[in-house]
Amino acid sequence: MTTLKKYILKPGKHQFAPGSHATHHNDNLTDAEAQWYLERYPHIATLFETIPESEIESVESQTESVKSTKESEESSEIKSVRPQQKSVKSQPHEDLPATN
Repeated sequence: MTTLKKYILKPGKHQFAPGSHATHHNDNLTDAEAQWYLERYPHIATLFETIPESEIESVESQTESVKSTKESEESSEIKSVRPQQKSVKSQPHEDLPATN
């Protein structure tokens, strides 16, 4: 008896986690593993041909949450940058020639 998979990857091998190898394909990926990866890396939803409807909504909301978090972090980074100090003109050294 064969069970139908809920998560079907597009053809080929895929990389899920940043810095890992492209080793995932339909023959070695279970539904439980696919769900686990999608919870942690919502951007990989585009690598799947089919995802259960309930999971699609969850992934989309997580993706929006990640985007808004990144935007707020970038905003706070911009605010925390110190204004640059005025540059100071160096004084000429009397022992060095003035020309090259």
